[in-house]
Amino acid sequence: MQLEIRGRKLVRRTYGQTSDNFVRQQRFVNDVSHELRTPLTIIRGYVDILERYGADDPELFREAVSSIKTSAQNMQSLVENLLFFARADQDNQPMIKVPVDLDELLKNFVEAYRSPRVHITKLAPCKILADAEFLKRMFTAFLENALQYSAPDKPVMIELTTSDDAAIIRFIDSGIGISAEDCGKIFDRFYRSDKARTKLENNKNSVGLGLSIAKWIADRHDIEISVDSTPGKGSVFTLTIPTI
Repeated sequence: MQLEIRGRKLVRRTYGQTSDNFVRQQRFVNDVSHELRTPLTIIRGYVDILERYGADDPELFREAVSSIKTSAQNMQSLVENLLFFARADQDNQPMIKVPVDLDELLKNFVEAYRSPRVHITKLAPCKILADAEFLKRMFTAFLENALQYSAPDKPVMIELTTSDDAAIIRFIDSGIGISAEDCGKIFDRFYRSDKARTKLENNKNSVGLGLSIAKWIADRHDIEISVDSTPGKGSVFTLTIPTI
């Protein structure tokens, strides 16, 4: 809405502020504010505690420093993801697609990830046309999602198989699962179900952007994503990738 003066009259002009784009933008800003408020509150709270008691209590000092560090890392991750989408929404995320040996890329990615809970159970050789760095970021999102919503003693399995004209990657976990209602929304920015939020109370924080970024990358590589999940039993994320 814009106000302009014509003679002595004030005229109210509307330029579509009630459109879906404006509503989405407003919701996005509200979500960002909410996600930033939590780590900032934690940091401020522990700083206040340290000022009062930290120097005299080594255990409290270590707890405070650990929590402040985690909160700062969460804020950094959020800012980096927001910058990613800011560039993406302005068509300013250039990709360089070249022939890639997907089996080698996936194997090296898992080795570099260095988690004893992650196991490749099938690894078929295949070649695709892709930007390797973007694919690794997509793999990270699916893997972190699987690890985060599984018990700490439960592994995550990765399979790479092939069909006539596609590579098929499956991320398989035995975590809390996803309800049918939530399955259609998990790739929305900042979306988390109530059950997921409850799970996060005793786990690493998430800002609900990882799978959104993964979907953006998948779309630009013509990768189809399907989700098969049973609450309480786990989930399988399947990526179908065109081969060359």
